[in-house]
Amino acid sequence: MFFDLNEEALDPLHAVIQAHPQLQWEIDRRFRFTKIARSVLKLLGREHEAVIGEPIHAFMSEEEASRVTRFFQARQGGAFSCLISRHLRPDGSTVAIESHMMPLEDAQGTLHGYRGISQGIAGADLSRSESMYRMMAVYNTAPTALCLIGRDGRYLAANAAYAAIFNLAPDALIGRRVGDMMAGGNERARRNFTLLDAGTDVPAYEVERDGRHFQVLVNPVHNLMGQVAGITVALMDITDRKQAEKKLEDLNHKLAHYARNDHLTSLPNRRHVDEVLADEVHRALRAGHPLSVLMLDVDFFKKYNDHYGHLRGDACLRTVAAELKKSLHRHGDLIGRYGGEEFVAVLPGTDALGALKVAGAILHAIRLMNLPHARSHYGQVTLSIGAATLATATQAHAPRVLCDRLLNTADRALYTAKQSGRNAAHGLSLEETADAQHHRVD
Repeated sequence: MFFDLNEEALDPLHAVIQAHPQLQWEIDRRFRFTKIARSVLKLLGREHEAVIGEPIHAFMSEEEASRVTRFFQARQGGAFSCLISRHLRPDGSTVAIESHMMPLEDAQGTLHGYRGISQGIAGADLSRSESMYRMMAVYNTAPTALCLIGRDGRYLAANAAYAAIFNLAPDALIGRRVGDMMAGGNERARRNFTLLDAGTDVPAYEVERDGRHFQVLVNPVHNLMGQVAGITVALMDITDRKQAEKKLEDLNHKLAHYARNDHLTSLPNRRHVDEVLADEVHRALRAGHPLSVLMLDVDFFKKYNDHYGHLRGDACLRTVAAELKKSLHRHGDLIGRYGGEEFVAVLPGTDALGALKVAGAILHAIRLMNLPHARSHYGQVTLSIGAATLATATQAHAPRVLCDRLLNTADRALYTAKQSGRNAAHGLSLEETADAQHHRVD
């Protein structure tokens, strides 16, 4: 494993490399050896002529060479610390080497190679190296999605579970920017480094990818100088939990809907109508605006059920309810099923004349539907409507009492409409209105 360094670490690293010429080596921009100290050659078990001109990964296993090459290519122009790599010696043995490297630039700032130092890892250090490789094997096969991100927002490592999120092999992610794979990933990585550099933990957050949801856990990786050299990221798949939460949320919405709406017509139910009416009475008293209530009843509905059957009766109520909802198109108006074939409409800001205008429009709309009713002397489905109005004058009664009086008055007006022959509307007012200045305008 190795890490890129931030600007603050470059000078100390340069001083360390310059102070150990016996451990130095240099490579060109294509990672081929141009200089190498005798002690490093001894580690490799190679002669000078066999190494110069060869790429830095020439004396590694295929798997190790692939790993080191990916990192070098992803970090072109960057400085590295703590690269631990395995090299094959001519006698078939393997040596573990720890390296540190920084770029070489000319006076114009053009990159022309790298200079580094290397030393062998032996004894207890070698056992730690072996442990690191075993940990890397666990990392690569862990079921949790894991990755390592450098300070420039590029992937340094990723295990199979992480790469599978993007339908890629782990090697294909190395060197790519996080933002290329996750929307907003570059900015999020910058924020994470800012928090970690300040010594602050990164709070867990959630991301979504192709319909799957993940909780993201971020932790810092420090170099030998104690600086944040990279971040490890773990993605916990919480899709099942999110789906369960969504199902619960949908269920709660349905329960709330059923608690407020009639199951047959989907209109607001009696409880909801009563709640809205109470709110509108308070508002009317406070603002000094009129408020009207319509009570509507399907004429001869028992005979309709007896003749056509209850299933046709339910269908009739649904059809009438849909037309009633269409007829009340002004903001704030509400129509609900109050029970059986009876409906109630609440009309804020509507005076007595406006209420009768609305009732007349509803009667006309129902007639135009021309729903057959063989047991009615009209030959079709009709409504009777009673209207009651709370005038703008100050009321001496409590709001709850006024709600009851509005409904009772509308019920009495409905009775009068039925007595007059049905298919009609009749209106009553709790108090006489002085004029019709608050006529309804549709």
